[in-house]
Order: sequence, then structure tokens, then C-alpha cells
Amino acid sequence: MSNNELLAEARSLQDWLSGLRRTLHMMPELSLREYKTSAHLADELGRLGLKPSKLWGEGLVADIDAPKGAGRIALRADMDALPIQELNEIPFRSRHDGVAHMCGHDTHMAILLGTAKMLAGKRERLRHSVRLIFQPAEETPPGGARGLIQNGALEGVDEVYALHNQPSLEVGKVSTCAGPLTAAADTISMRLTGRGGHASRPHESLDPIPAACALVGQLQTLVARRVSPAQQAVVSITRIQSGTTHNIIPDHADLLGTVRTFDAPVRDLLEREIGAMVAGVAAAHGLEHEYRFERGYDSIVNHESGVRRVAEAAGSVVGAENVNTKQEPATWGEDFSYFLQQRPGAFFLLGSGNRREGICEPLHSARFNVDERCLPLGVAILATLALS
Repeated sequence: MSNNELLAEARSLQDWLSGLRRTLHMMPELSLREYKTSAHLADELGRLGLKPSKLWGEGLVADIDAPKGAGRIALRADMDALPIQELNEIPFRSRHDGVAHMCGHDTHMAILLGTAKMLAGKRERLRHSVRLIFQPAEETPPGGARGLIQNGALEGVDEVYALHNQPSLEVGKVSTCAGPLTAAADTISMRLTGRGGHASRPHESLDPIPAACALVGQLQTLVARRVSPAQQAVVSITRIQSGTTHNIIPDHADLLGTVRTFDAPVRDLLEREIGAMVAGVAAAHGLEHEYRFERGYDSIVNHESGVRRVAEAAGSVVGAENVNTKQEPATWGEDFSYFLQQRPGAFFLLGSGNRREGICEPLHSARFNVDERCLPLGVAILATLALS
């Protein structure tokens, strides 16, 4: 079967894919609570003659065996939604208040189910057996990837691949790179503790608020003065909480933030340097301190062999001129990193935006949406990986 025929077959599924995606969009569920989502996926896989099984949480794994194929590749889609109130005025908007698929995991699940539908009828043509992995809890560390891997999701698998929709890319574009593609995403939390008192007599207190303000500014110097200009890092304080009213100096101030890095030595460096800076600022203000550096997902590091395979498959579907293999690394985190630490493969970005129609809101926006024409393109690319 030529790639033109494969793409034509995938496009013939457009209405089915869109309907599937919209059904999943209306029933979003948070990490480790993907009960109805999992049941719906299991039903759809069963209709295709597949036998899904649960390995961890609500995640599902299903195999398509190739009688004449060599080896097995795994294809993964994430399942969970975000704690966001959707603001889109669309007929299929989220039916669950405060929860919505604002990262496009509904799109990923629909694409993987579409791939299953395509491949289930082509077992004799498969070059590789295929494992379909529907993963829970991508959005909430420690995530679902490790749980699935520890329970055998990659046993017998030789390569592993996944995609993520990208609204900043127009439909018909694909982007990836060898090496780091996403950042390690870590959380920092700090508490500065002094002595509260009356706001009119600050000299009788040890006020943690000026120290907290100084710390926020000082932390920004770590990237500028401790990290090489040839390397990348982000240190952001995203929440400060202290005090109760206008005339009371509080006892403590709490700070919360994130650290994003691509290189393990830089990650280790910032963990140490942030701790030293918190201790130094606290000491300078006569305060006690607490500091925690919680490691989140590791950086996705694509294998060159996997990127080559993705580039060939995507190029045969959307045209080589529409495939970028020099994608600039992104500072968001993704636990597909753990799959690629175990097996060769790659993670790639699938264009889902359409600026002309106003579909360009970023991931995690309350108005995020996708151009559903990306669905058959994702299906054709993943199917090509199995058939080539």
C-alpha cells in the first residue's frame, strides 16, 4: 500500500475520528481518575477485535501481532485532562465543570485509536508487531509512564513513539529533533520563618516578606551567573503566600516555583545553588528557612534513529518540506521521557493549529482547541511507522 493510499484511508476516517475525539473531549477526567475514559477506550478497542488489558491505574495496553513482522514497536497516547474550566463555546465542550482536555489528550487518544483501526485490518502487511499504550496521569507527577513501565508495558518492545499536538504549528507540519526536546520539570518550595508582630512596630518583629522579595530577585541571578550561556535553564517563582491582613507582620512567607533544565549537571547545580541562596538570604535577615527541590519529569531525549524513522514516516505523509528535524527544545515537561530511557524511539510534535480560523490558543489555555484535520495525519504517520 502506498503512502498516498494510506493517507487517503486515514482521511476517510475523518468523521469517525472527529466524533471519537469530541466524545472524549466531553468526558474529561483528572489524573488517576480516568475511569469512564478507560472504559470507553476499552470498548472501542474491543470493537476492533483487540483485547486491552490494564497494567497500572486506568491505563490500557493492547497488542496487534504481525504474523510476518519482526520485532515490536510501541505507540503511546496520554489520557488525562486538566483542572481548567473550558471557555470554548462549542457543542462538544467539557461536560465536567472545572475539568477539560486543554492539552489535547483527547486528540492523542483518537489518533491512537484510529491507528489501531487502520492496523487491525492490515496484520499481514505489518513490518512490526504493535503495542498500543494508553497512559494515565501524564499531567501529574510522578506520572503514569513509570507505573506502566514497571508493570511490563515495554516487555518485548524494541522501539517506542509518541506524538503531541502543537497549536503553534499549522496543520500539515511536523517537528522534532534528536537529543533533548523537552525540559526536566522540577518544583521548588521554600519557607522563610521569622517573628510576627504589629505592622506599626516592625522593629519588634522579624519580617519574612522583605526577605521573600529579595529572594525572588536573587534567584534570577542563578541562570545569568551560574549557568553557562551555552546552556538553558529557567527558574520561576509562581506563588508567594504570606500574612492575613494589613496590620499584622506574619511569622512566615511561603514561596513556590519551578525549575526547567535540559542537562543533568545544570539540574544538579541549580538544586544546590538555590538551596545555598535560600539559606544565605534567610541568614542575612535573621530568619529560619526550609527548602525542598522536588524532581519532576526528566527531559525527553530523542534517539537519532527514532528521529530518522519519524522524519521518513512523516515526510511520506505530509511531505519532507513540512517536517522540521531541528525543533528548538521546549521548556515544558512530559513523562514520555521515561519510555525513551528504556527503549530507542522518538517524540514528535504534530501541527494542530489554524491561525486563519483562530485555532492558535496555546496548550493549557482555557480556550485551547485543535483543527481536527490533524487527526488523520497523525494516524497515517503512526501507521506508517508500523508498516515501514
